[in-house]
Amino acid sequence: MILYYREKNGDYLAIDTDTNRYYMTTLGKDHYEGRATAIASLISSVCTTGISRTYLRTCKRVPKQKVPRKWLRAIGL
Repeated sequence: MILYYREKNGDYLAIDTDTNRYYMTTLGKDHYEGRATAIASLISSVCTTGISRTYLRTCKRVPKQKVPRKWLRAIGL
C-alpha cells in the first residue's frame, strides 16, 4: 500500500508499506522504501530512499487527493 506524507518543510513523500518486512529481515531496520526529495524543496531531486518509521512520526499523513499534481508526478507512485 502506498501512503503519502507531508514533511515539516512542505515537501511530500510516499512510502510503500509492503517493503517494511524486507528492511526488517534483511537490514534489521524499521524502514520503508519510499520516494522523497534529496534536496529540501527541490521537487526535481525526488529519489528512492529508505525512510524510517521514526522520521515518519515528524510528518503528517495526507490522502493522495491532497498531494499536489506536480508532486504526484515527481514521486511517480
